[in-house]
Amino acid sequence: MSDAQSPAAPLPPAHEQALARIAPGLLYAPEQDMWLQPEADGTLRVGATHLVAAHGQFMLFTPRPVGTVVARDHSLGVMETAKTAVAIHAPVSGRVVEFNAAAVDEVALVERDPYGAGWLFRLQPTALAAERGELLEAAAYAAWLAPRLAHKLRKPIDDEFVGDLHVDPNRGY
Repeated sequence: MSDAQSPAAPLPPAHEQALARIAPGLLYAPEQDMWLQPEADGTLRVGATHLVAAHGQFMLFTPRPVGTVVARDHSLGVMETAKTAVAIHAPVSGRVVEFNAAAVDEVALVERDPYGAGWLFRLQPTALAAERGELLEAAAYAAWLAPRLAHKLRKPIDDEFVGDLHVDPNRGY
């Protein structure tokens, strides 16, 4: 059997679990790690995929205000961990109709229930017809994601310090 005909190597269990968590029935913006769900009123409910939680425990969600107009791949807001800030990039161009106040009050919702109570925004799309080709159905997203999972699941900053750092407030360090 040639290499072209050999079956793909099995994925590590963590990768299989990550792929299994992809919610069906949603659209995905793979480069932004965002999902979209069309609503009956023409808006899109938008959230971060479960892969965003690989960045660490979030402490703060700061959304752009209602009424903000953003272009695709521009900032909708920021989520912060103790070590890093993660920009939330718009999966499509649109106007912010609503942000999830519950996620602002309790950002852990995004990690616990990213496809449900942890949604982030409702957007009124402004260029969906032109940008629809950038979005993937769940199966296509899983196929796109599989070879990229090792990178996506890696935390952005390794722990350099295993102990607690002592800070002397009189000396500034």
